[in-house]
Amino acid sequence: MKTSNLIPILTLLCPTLLVHAEGQDRGFADLVKKVGGGVVNISTFARPKMPPRGFSNGMPGRGGPGAGPGGDPFRDFFEDFFGGRLPGPGPGANPPDAPPAPQKPQPFALGTGFIIDESGLILTNHHVIGGAEEVKIQLGENDDFTPAEIIGRDPELDVALLSIKVKDKLTPIPLGDSDRIEVGEPVLAIGNPLGYGHSVTHGILSAKERKAPELRLAKYLQTDASINPGNSGGPLINMKGEVIGINNAIDARAQGIGFAIPINLVKQILPQLKTKGSVSRGYLGISVGEFNEEMAAQLNLPKGVKGVLVAEVLPGEAAQKAGLKPYDVITSVNGQSVDSPLDLTSRITAVKVGDSAEVKFYRKGIEKTLKIKVGERPNGVTAGKSGGRPGSRPEKEKGVEESPLKAWGFEAEEGASKEVQVTELYYGKAASESGLQRGDIVVDVAGQEIHSVPELESALGSVKGKSVMIRVKRQGPGGESGILVLVLKKD
Repeated sequence: MKTSNLIPILTLLCPTLLVHAEGQDRGFADLVKKVGGGVVNISTFARPKMPPRGFSNGMPGRGGPGAGPGGDPFRDFFEDFFGGRLPGPGPGANPPDAPPAPQKPQPFALGTGFIIDESGLILTNHHVIGGAEEVKIQLGENDDFTPAEIIGRDPELDVALLSIKVKDKLTPIPLGDSDRIEVGEPVLAIGNPLGYGHSVTHGILSAKERKAPELRLAKYLQTDASINPGNSGGPLINMKGEVIGINNAIDARAQGIGFAIPINLVKQILPQLKTKGSVSRGYLGISVGEFNEEMAAQLNLPKGVKGVLVAEVLPGEAAQKAGLKPYDVITSVNGQSVDSPLDLTSRITAVKVGDSAEVKFYRKGIEKTLKIKVGERPNGVTAGKSGGRPGSRPEKEKGVEESPLKAWGFEAEEGASKEVQVTELYYGKAASESGLQRGDIVVDVAGQEIHSVPELESALGSVKGKSVMIRVKRQGPGGESGILVLVLKKD
Protein backbone atom coordinates (compact mmCIF):
# COMPACT_ATOMS: atom_id res chain seq x y z
CA MET A 1 0.00 0.00 0.00
CA LYS A 2 1.36 3.40 -0.98
CA THR A 3 1.75 6.06 1.66
CA SER A 4 -0.27 8.51 -0.41
CA ASN A 5 -3.33 6.29 0.01
CA LEU A 6 -3.21 6.24 3.80
CA ILE A 7 -4.93 9.57 4.48
CA PRO A 8 -8.17 8.96 2.54
CA ILE A 9 -8.44 5.42 3.93
CA LEU A 10 -7.99 6.65 7.53
CA THR A 11 -10.49 9.43 6.86
CA LEU A 12 -13.00 6.91 5.58
CA LEU A 13 -12.53 4.70 8.61
CA CYS A 14 -12.41 7.53 11.17
CA PRO A 15 -14.25 10.58 9.77
CA THR A 16 -14.03 12.30 13.15
CA LEU A 17 -10.25 12.61 12.84
CA LEU A 18 -10.41 15.56 10.46
CA VAL A 19 -13.11 17.28 12.52
CA HIS A 20 -10.96 16.93 15.63
CA ALA A 21 -7.89 18.21 13.80
CA GLU A 22 -9.74 21.28 12.56
CA GLY A 23 -10.67 22.32 16.10
CA GLN A 24 -7.45 21.17 17.66
CA ASP A 25 -5.89 24.63 17.70
CA ARG A 26 -8.51 25.86 20.18
CA GLY A 27 -7.86 23.07 22.69
CA PHE A 28 -9.78 23.78 25.88
CA ALA A 29 -10.19 27.50 25.25
CA ASP A 30 -13.96 27.47 24.76
CA LEU A 31 -14.47 25.34 27.86
CA VAL A 32 -12.28 27.65 29.96
CA LYS A 33 -14.22 30.69 28.76
CA LYS A 34 -17.44 28.96 29.70
CA VAL A 35 -16.48 28.14 33.31
CA GLY A 36 -13.57 30.44 34.15
CA GLY A 37 -15.79 33.28 35.32
CA GLY A 38 -17.20 31.06 38.05
CA VAL A 39 -13.81 30.47 39.72
CA VAL A 40 -12.77 32.92 42.45
CA ASN A 41 -9.64 33.67 44.47
CA ILE A 42 -9.93 33.53 48.26
CA SER A 43 -7.77 35.43 50.77
CA THR A 44 -8.12 34.90 54.50
CA PHE A 45 -7.02 37.18 57.32
CA ALA A 46 -6.33 36.77 61.03
CA ARG A 47 -4.65 38.80 63.75
CA PRO A 48 -1.13 37.58 64.51
CA LYS A 49 -0.47 36.22 67.96
CA MET A 50 1.03 38.81 70.34
CA PRO A 51 4.76 38.30 70.99
CA PRO A 52 6.00 37.87 74.57
CA ARG A 53 6.91 40.98 76.57
CA GLY A 54 10.46 42.16 75.95
CA PHE A 55 10.40 41.74 72.18
CA SER A 56 11.66 44.75 70.21
CA ASN A 57 11.09 45.36 66.53
CA GLY A 58 9.23 42.08 66.41
CA MET A 59 12.32 40.04 67.32
CA PRO A 60 13.68 38.95 70.72
CA GLY A 61 16.81 40.79 71.89
CA ARG A 62 20.16 39.09 72.31
CA GLY A 63 20.34 37.70 75.79
CA GLY A 64 17.60 40.11 76.89
CA PRO A 65 14.05 39.59 78.03
CA GLY A 66 12.26 37.06 75.86
CA ALA A 67 15.44 35.54 74.45
CA GLY A 68 16.48 32.02 75.21
CA PRO A 69 19.90 31.02 76.48
CA GLY A 70 22.56 32.63 74.33
CA GLY A 71 20.10 34.99 72.57
CA ASP A 72 17.93 34.29 69.55
CA PRO A 73 19.67 32.87 66.46
CA PHE A 74 17.15 34.44 64.09
CA ARG A 75 17.85 37.90 65.51
CA ASP A 76 21.56 37.18 65.20
CA PHE A 77 21.05 36.27 61.55
CA PHE A 78 19.06 39.39 60.76
CA GLU A 79 21.50 41.67 62.59
CA ASP A 80 24.44 40.17 60.69
CA PHE A 81 22.61 40.08 57.36
CA PHE A 82 21.39 43.68 57.63
CA GLY A 83 24.66 45.10 59.00
CA GLY A 84 23.61 45.36 62.63
CA ARG A 85 20.13 46.78 61.83
CA LEU A 86 16.94 44.76 61.93
CA PRO A 87 14.36 45.25 59.24
CA GLY A 88 11.14 46.77 60.54
CA PRO A 89 10.14 49.89 62.43
CA GLY A 90 12.86 52.51 62.70
CA PRO A 91 12.99 55.64 64.89
CA GLY A 92 9.69 56.35 66.56
CA ALA A 93 8.78 52.68 67.07
CA ASN A 94 7.32 51.63 70.40
CA PRO A 95 9.99 51.16 73.08
CA PRO A 96 10.51 47.57 74.25
CA ASP A 97 8.40 47.92 77.40
CA ALA A 98 5.55 49.93 75.85
CA PRO A 99 2.15 48.28 75.49
CA PRO A 100 1.95 46.56 72.11
CA ALA A 101 0.07 48.40 69.40
CA PRO A 102 -3.29 46.93 68.31
CA GLN A 103 -2.79 44.27 65.68
CA LYS A 104 -4.70 44.39 62.41
CA PRO A 105 -5.76 41.20 60.65
CA GLN A 106 -3.00 40.06 58.35
CA PRO A 107 -3.31 37.84 55.25
CA PHE A 108 -2.28 34.29 56.10
CA ALA A 109 -3.69 31.96 53.43
CA LEU A 110 -4.68 31.88 49.80
CA GLY A 111 -7.07 29.49 48.14
CA THR A 112 -9.70 29.00 45.49
CA GLY A 113 -13.45 28.64 45.37
CA PHE A 114 -16.21 28.48 42.77
CA ILE A 115 -19.66 30.01 42.44
CA ILE A 116 -22.58 27.55 42.54
CA ASP A 117 -25.54 29.91 42.10
CA GLU A 118 -26.35 33.48 41.09
CA SER A 119 -27.17 34.50 44.67
CA GLY A 120 -23.45 34.42 45.49
CA LEU A 121 -22.92 31.03 47.15
CA ILE A 122 -19.34 29.75 46.86
CA LEU A 123 -17.87 26.34 47.68
CA THR A 124 -14.29 25.84 48.87
CA ASN A 125 -12.28 23.66 51.27
CA HIS A 126 -12.75 24.12 54.98
CA HIS A 127 -8.99 24.18 55.50
CA VAL A 128 -8.81 27.29 53.29
CA ILE A 129 -10.94 29.35 55.70
CA GLY A 130 -10.30 27.51 58.97
CA GLY A 131 -9.06 29.92 61.65
CA ALA A 132 -9.81 33.01 59.56
CA GLU A 133 -11.29 36.16 61.10
CA GLU A 134 -11.98 37.68 57.71
CA VAL A 135 -12.52 36.08 54.31
CA LYS A 136 -12.38 38.08 51.09
CA ILE A 137 -13.23 37.04 47.54
CA GLN A 138 -11.73 38.30 44.29
CA LEU A 139 -13.97 37.53 41.33
CA GLY A 140 -11.38 38.42 38.68
CA GLU A 141 -7.67 39.08 38.77
CA ASN A 142 -8.21 42.84 38.30
CA ASP A 143 -11.20 43.11 40.65
CA ASP A 144 -11.23 44.39 44.19
CA PHE A 145 -11.67 41.98 47.07
CA THR A 146 -15.20 41.57 48.41
CA PRO A 147 -15.94 40.52 52.02
CA ALA A 148 -17.48 37.06 52.28
CA GLU A 149 -19.65 35.49 54.96
CA ILE A 150 -19.07 31.92 56.09
CA ILE A 151 -22.46 30.21 55.77
CA GLY A 152 -21.51 26.64 56.68
CA ARG A 153 -18.59 24.44 57.68
CA ASP A 154 -17.95 20.72 57.43
CA PRO A 155 -14.44 19.99 58.73
CA GLU A 156 -14.79 16.21 58.33
CA LEU A 157 -15.44 16.37 54.59
CA ASP A 158 -13.25 19.52 54.38
CA VAL A 159 -15.93 21.66 52.73
CA ALA A 160 -17.06 25.22 53.46
CA LEU A 161 -19.88 27.32 52.01
CA LEU A 162 -19.39 31.09 51.61
CA SER A 163 -21.64 33.91 50.45
CA ILE A 164 -20.94 37.28 48.82
CA LYS A 165 -23.17 40.18 47.84
CA VAL A 166 -22.21 41.99 44.64
CA LYS A 167 -24.02 44.01 42.00
CA ASP A 168 -22.37 42.22 39.09
CA LYS A 169 -24.04 39.21 37.53
CA LEU A 170 -22.31 36.07 38.69
CA THR A 171 -21.42 33.01 36.60
CA PRO A 172 -22.21 29.80 38.51
CA ILE A 173 -20.66 26.51 37.45
CA PRO A 174 -23.11 23.57 37.35
CA LEU A 175 -22.44 20.59 39.58
CA GLY A 176 -21.99 17.33 37.68
CA ASP A 177 -22.15 13.66 38.61
CA SER A 178 -18.89 12.33 40.03
CA ASP A 179 -20.21 8.76 39.95
CA ARG A 180 -20.61 8.79 36.17
CA ILE A 181 -17.19 10.08 35.16
CA GLU A 182 -14.84 7.29 34.05
CA VAL A 183 -11.13 6.82 34.59
CA GLY A 184 -9.29 8.19 31.56
CA GLU A 185 -11.71 11.04 30.82
CA PRO A 186 -10.10 14.49 30.36
CA VAL A 187 -10.48 17.00 33.21
CA LEU A 188 -9.46 20.59 33.95
CA ALA A 189 -8.30 22.08 37.25
CA ILE A 190 -8.73 25.81 37.71
CA GLY A 191 -7.35 27.70 40.68
CA ASN A 192 -4.96 30.17 42.27
CA PRO A 193 -1.73 28.19 42.64
CA LEU A 194 0.88 29.85 44.86
CA GLY A 195 -0.96 33.15 44.52
CA TYR A 196 -0.33 33.48 40.78
CA GLY A 197 -4.02 34.02 40.07
CA HIS A 198 -6.34 32.11 37.74
CA SER A 199 -4.43 29.20 36.24
CA VAL A 200 -5.73 26.30 34.18
CA THR A 201 -4.19 22.84 34.01
CA HIS A 202 -5.47 19.73 32.30
CA GLY A 203 -5.07 16.01 32.57
CA ILE A 204 -7.19 12.93 32.94
CA LEU A 205 -9.06 11.28 35.76
CA SER A 206 -6.38 8.87 36.94
CA ALA A 207 -8.40 6.82 39.43
CA LYS A 208 -11.54 6.77 41.57
CA GLU A 209 -12.19 5.73 45.16
CA ARG A 210 -8.70 6.44 46.46
CA LYS A 211 -8.46 5.99 50.22
CA ALA A 212 -6.71 8.60 52.36
CA PRO A 213 -6.50 8.92 56.14
CA GLU A 214 -7.15 12.67 55.87
CA LEU A 215 -10.57 12.07 54.33
CA ARG A 216 -12.33 9.61 56.62
CA LEU A 217 -15.77 9.98 55.10
CA ALA A 218 -15.04 9.50 51.42
CA LYS A 219 -12.78 8.18 48.71
CA TYR A 220 -10.93 10.63 46.53
CA LEU A 221 -10.91 11.21 42.81
CA GLN A 222 -7.31 11.15 41.58
CA THR A 223 -6.05 13.26 38.67
CA ASP A 224 -2.75 14.08 36.98
CA ALA A 225 -3.87 17.66 36.25
CA SER A 226 -1.32 19.87 38.04
CA ILE A 227 -2.54 20.97 41.46
CA ASN A 228 -0.42 23.12 43.77
CA PRO A 229 -0.83 24.99 47.07
CA GLY A 230 -3.47 27.65 46.43
CA ASN A 231 -5.52 25.33 44.21
CA SER A 232 -7.29 24.06 47.32
CA GLY A 233 -11.03 24.53 47.02
CA GLY A 234 -11.00 24.97 43.25
CA PRO A 235 -13.10 22.93 40.84
CA LEU A 236 -12.17 19.82 38.91
CA ILE A 237 -14.12 20.17 35.65
CA ASN A 238 -15.31 17.58 33.15
CA MET A 239 -15.62 18.23 29.43
CA LYS A 240 -19.26 19.30 29.81
CA GLY A 241 -18.17 22.23 31.96
CA GLU A 242 -19.48 20.66 35.17
CA VAL A 243 -17.76 20.37 38.56
CA ILE A 244 -17.08 16.75 39.40
CA GLY A 245 -14.77 17.37 42.37
CA ILE A 246 -13.25 19.95 44.74
CA ASN A 247 -9.46 19.96 44.51
CA ASN A 248 -8.21 19.12 47.96
CA ALA A 249 -4.76 17.55 48.27
CA ILE A 250 -1.58 16.48 46.52
CA ASP A 251 0.99 13.80 47.16
CA ALA A 252 4.15 15.82 47.75
CA ARG A 253 6.34 12.82 46.98
CA ALA A 254 5.46 12.81 43.30
CA GLN A 255 4.27 14.85 40.35
CA GLY A 256 0.87 14.43 38.80
CA ILE A 257 -0.86 12.87 41.80
CA GLY A 258 -3.64 15.18 42.95
CA PHE A 259 -6.89 14.46 44.73
CA ALA A 260 -10.39 15.92 44.69
CA ILE A 261 -13.46 15.39 46.89
CA PRO A 262 -16.25 13.83 44.76
CA ILE A 263 -18.93 16.44 44.15
CA ASN A 264 -21.78 13.97 44.75
CA LEU A 265 -20.79 13.82 48.42
CA VAL A 266 -20.78 17.60 48.60
CA LYS A 267 -24.25 17.77 47.04
CA GLN A 268 -25.54 15.51 49.82
CA ILE A 269 -24.53 17.95 52.56
CA LEU A 270 -25.31 21.24 50.78
CA PRO A 271 -28.87 21.52 52.15
CA GLN A 272 -27.59 21.26 55.73
CA LEU A 273 -24.78 23.76 55.12
CA LYS A 274 -27.29 26.23 53.69
CA THR A 275 -29.94 25.91 56.40
CA LYS A 276 -28.04 25.30 59.63
CA GLY A 277 -24.37 25.91 58.87
CA SER A 278 -23.15 22.47 59.94
CA VAL A 279 -23.66 18.82 59.09
CA SER A 280 -25.29 16.11 61.23
CA ARG A 281 -24.34 12.56 60.31
CA GLY A 282 -25.48 9.15 61.39
CA TYR A 283 -23.42 7.28 63.98
CA LEU A 284 -23.49 3.78 65.45
CA GLY A 285 -20.80 4.12 68.10
CA ILE A 286 -18.55 1.25 67.08
CA SER A 287 -15.03 0.79 65.79
CA VAL A 288 -14.42 -1.79 63.10
CA GLY A 289 -11.53 -3.36 61.26
CA GLU A 290 -10.78 -5.13 58.02
CA PHE A 291 -12.14 -8.66 57.72
CA ASN A 292 -10.32 -11.54 55.99
CA GLU A 293 -10.67 -15.24 55.26
CA GLU A 294 -8.61 -16.23 58.27
CA MET A 295 -10.98 -14.36 60.56
CA ALA A 296 -13.97 -15.89 58.76
CA ALA A 297 -12.59 -19.36 59.48
CA GLN A 298 -12.15 -18.49 63.18
CA LEU A 299 -15.78 -17.37 63.34
CA ASN A 300 -17.14 -20.37 61.37
CA LEU A 301 -18.58 -18.17 58.61
CA PRO A 302 -19.44 -19.37 55.12
CA LYS A 303 -16.75 -18.96 52.48
CA GLY A 304 -16.93 -15.78 50.45
CA VAL A 305 -18.58 -13.65 53.16
CA LYS A 306 -17.46 -10.02 52.96
CA GLY A 307 -17.91 -7.42 55.65
CA VAL A 308 -16.25 -5.60 58.54
CA LEU A 309 -15.47 -6.97 61.96
CA VAL A 310 -16.77 -5.11 65.02
CA ALA A 311 -13.79 -4.47 67.30
CA GLU A 312 -15.40 -2.19 69.90
CA VAL A 313 -18.92 -1.19 70.90
CA LEU A 314 -19.02 2.10 72.78
CA PRO A 315 -21.30 2.09 75.84
CA GLY A 316 -24.49 4.14 75.64
CA GLU A 317 -24.35 4.57 71.85
CA ALA A 318 -26.78 3.34 69.20
CA ALA A 319 -25.09 0.01 68.44
CA GLN A 320 -24.79 -0.99 72.09
CA LYS A 321 -28.45 -0.11 72.75
CA ALA A 322 -29.53 -2.22 69.76
CA GLY A 323 -27.44 -5.22 70.77
CA LEU A 324 -24.38 -5.30 68.48
CA LYS A 325 -21.37 -7.00 70.06
CA PRO A 326 -17.62 -7.34 69.42
CA TYR A 327 -16.76 -10.03 66.85
CA ASP A 328 -20.00 -9.43 64.95
CA VAL A 329 -19.36 -9.18 61.19
CA ILE A 330 -21.47 -6.49 59.48
CA THR A 331 -22.24 -7.29 55.84
CA SER A 332 -24.81 -4.68 54.76
CA VAL A 333 -26.69 -1.52 55.78
CA ASN A 334 -30.13 -0.82 54.31
CA GLY A 335 -29.52 -3.39 51.60
CA GLN A 336 -26.16 -1.88 50.52
CA SER A 337 -23.13 -4.13 50.86
CA VAL A 338 -20.37 -3.28 53.32
CA ASP A 339 -16.95 -4.50 52.19
CA SER A 340 -14.68 -2.10 54.12
CA PRO A 341 -14.72 0.24 57.14
CA LEU A 342 -15.09 3.20 54.76
CA ASP A 343 -18.16 1.53 53.19
CA LEU A 344 -19.75 1.26 56.64
CA THR A 345 -18.96 4.89 57.46
CA SER A 346 -20.44 6.04 54.16
CA ARG A 347 -23.61 3.99 54.61
CA ILE A 348 -24.25 5.10 58.19
CA THR A 349 -23.34 8.77 57.81
CA ALA A 350 -25.84 8.96 54.95
CA VAL A 351 -28.67 7.95 57.31
CA LYS A 352 -30.58 10.83 58.84
CA VAL A 353 -29.98 11.15 62.59
CA GLY A 354 -32.89 9.55 64.43
CA ASP A 355 -33.88 7.28 61.56
CA SER A 356 -33.44 3.51 61.72
CA ALA A 357 -30.94 1.54 59.66
CA GLU A 358 -31.32 -2.15 58.86
CA VAL A 359 -27.99 -3.78 59.67
CA LYS A 360 -27.26 -7.36 58.61
CA PHE A 361 -24.43 -9.20 60.33
CA TYR A 362 -23.08 -12.61 61.30
CA ARG A 363 -22.69 -13.75 64.90
CA LYS A 364 -21.18 -17.14 65.67
CA GLY A 365 -21.87 -18.28 62.12
CA ILE A 366 -25.54 -17.24 62.10
CA GLU A 367 -26.84 -14.35 59.97
CA LYS A 368 -28.91 -11.82 61.90
CA THR A 369 -30.64 -8.49 61.28
CA LEU A 370 -31.09 -5.51 63.59
CA LYS A 371 -32.97 -2.25 63.23
CA ILE A 372 -30.72 0.37 64.79
CA LYS A 373 -31.89 3.91 65.56
CA VAL A 374 -28.94 5.96 64.33
CA GLY A 375 -27.35 8.53 66.65
CA GLU A 376 -25.46 11.70 65.77
CA ARG A 377 -21.81 11.46 64.83
CA PRO A 378 -19.55 13.69 66.96
CA ASN A 379 -17.13 15.83 64.96
CA GLY A 380 -13.64 14.38 65.00
CA VAL A 381 -14.92 11.18 66.59
CA THR A 382 -12.33 8.73 67.88
CA ALA A 383 -12.66 5.38 69.54
CA GLY A 384 -12.17 7.04 72.91
CA LYS A 385 -9.05 7.85 74.87
CA SER A 386 -7.39 5.31 77.02
CA GLY A 387 -6.51 5.95 80.60
CA GLY A 388 -2.91 5.61 79.44
CA ARG A 389 -0.52 2.76 79.41
CA PRO A 390 0.57 1.44 82.76
CA GLY A 391 3.47 3.44 84.12
CA SER A 392 6.67 1.89 85.38
CA ARG A 393 6.53 -1.85 84.95
CA PRO A 394 6.75 -3.91 88.13
CA GLU A 395 9.55 -6.37 88.45
CA LYS A 396 8.80 -9.73 86.90
CA GLU A 397 7.43 -12.27 89.27
CA LYS A 398 9.24 -15.52 89.77
CA GLY A 399 8.51 -18.02 87.06
CA VAL A 400 7.42 -15.53 84.38
CA GLU A 401 10.31 -16.61 82.18
CA GLU A 402 8.68 -20.04 81.99
CA SER A 403 5.25 -18.58 81.20
CA PRO A 404 3.15 -20.63 78.77
CA LEU A 405 2.61 -17.34 76.88
CA LYS A 406 5.97 -18.04 75.27
CA ALA A 407 4.26 -20.73 73.25
CA TRP A 408 2.39 -17.87 71.60
CA GLY A 409 5.56 -15.81 71.15
CA PHE A 410 5.17 -13.04 73.75
CA GLU A 411 5.20 -12.08 77.41
CA ALA A 412 2.80 -9.90 79.39
CA GLU A 413 2.54 -8.23 82.77
CA GLU A 414 -0.28 -6.85 84.87
CA GLY A 415 -0.47 -3.06 84.99
CA ALA A 416 -2.86 -0.41 86.20
CA SER A 417 -6.64 -0.81 86.35
CA LYS A 418 -6.57 -4.60 85.98
CA GLU A 419 -5.01 -4.39 82.53
CA VAL A 420 -2.60 -6.89 81.01
CA GLN A 421 0.04 -5.34 78.80
CA VAL A 422 2.32 -7.01 76.26
CA THR A 423 5.86 -6.37 77.45
CA GLU A 424 8.00 -8.56 75.23
CA LEU A 425 7.76 -10.01 71.74
CA TYR A 426 9.94 -12.74 70.31
CA TYR A 427 10.58 -11.41 66.83
CA GLY A 428 10.33 -13.96 64.09
CA LYS A 429 7.76 -15.80 66.18
CA ALA A 430 4.10 -15.99 65.26
CA ALA A 431 2.87 -13.31 67.71
CA SER A 432 4.89 -10.54 66.12
CA GLU A 433 3.98 -11.80 62.66
CA SER A 434 0.29 -11.62 63.68
CA GLY A 435 0.60 -7.87 64.33
CA LEU A 436 0.84 -7.87 68.13
CA GLN A 437 2.98 -5.00 69.47
CA ARG A 438 4.72 -4.09 72.71
CA GLY A 439 2.40 -1.94 74.79
CA ASP A 440 -0.78 -3.56 73.51
CA ILE A 441 -3.31 -4.22 76.26
CA VAL A 442 -5.15 -7.51 75.92
CA VAL A 443 -8.90 -6.94 76.24
CA ASP A 444 -10.21 -10.44 75.59
CA VAL A 445 -9.40 -13.80 74.04
CA ALA A 446 -12.22 -15.09 71.81
CA GLY A 447 -14.68 -13.02 73.83
CA GLN A 448 -13.35 -14.00 77.27
CA GLU A 449 -12.39 -10.82 79.13
CA ILE A 450 -8.85 -10.64 80.49
CA HIS A 451 -7.93 -8.84 83.74
CA SER A 452 -4.78 -10.67 84.86
CA VAL A 453 -1.87 -12.66 83.50
CA PRO A 454 -3.22 -15.94 84.94
CA GLU A 455 -6.54 -15.31 83.15
CA LEU A 456 -4.64 -14.69 79.90
CA GLU A 457 -2.55 -17.84 80.33
CA SER A 458 -5.65 -19.89 81.09
CA ALA A 459 -7.57 -18.53 78.09
CA LEU A 460 -4.71 -19.17 75.68
CA GLY A 461 -3.99 -22.56 77.23
CA SER A 462 -7.54 -23.70 76.54
CA VAL A 463 -7.38 -22.82 72.84
CA LYS A 464 -7.82 -25.81 70.60
CA GLY A 465 -5.77 -25.40 67.48
CA LYS A 466 -2.99 -23.09 66.40
CA SER A 467 -4.78 -19.73 66.26
CA VAL A 468 -7.28 -17.60 68.16
CA MET A 469 -8.89 -14.17 67.79
CA ILE A 470 -8.06 -11.58 70.42
CA ARG A 471 -8.91 -7.93 70.99
CA VAL A 472 -6.22 -5.49 72.08
CA LYS A 473 -6.25 -1.82 73.02
CA ARG A 474 -3.49 0.15 71.31
CA GLN A 475 -2.45 3.71 72.02
CA GLY A 476 -1.48 5.98 69.14
CA PRO A 477 1.33 8.56 69.07
CA GLY A 478 -1.10 11.38 69.90
CA GLY A 479 -2.46 9.66 73.02
CA GLU A 480 -5.59 8.40 71.30
CA SER A 481 -6.45 4.74 71.62
CA GLY A 482 -8.59 2.18 69.86
CA ILE A 483 -9.50 -1.49 69.91
CA LEU A 484 -8.09 -3.86 67.28
CA VAL A 485 -8.94 -7.47 66.47
CA LEU A 486 -6.00 -9.76 65.68
CA VAL A 487 -5.65 -13.43 64.81
CA LEU A 488 -2.97 -14.66 67.19
CA LYS A 489 -1.03 -17.72 66.11
CA LYS A 490 0.97 -20.28 68.03
CA ASP A 491 4.35 -21.48 66.75
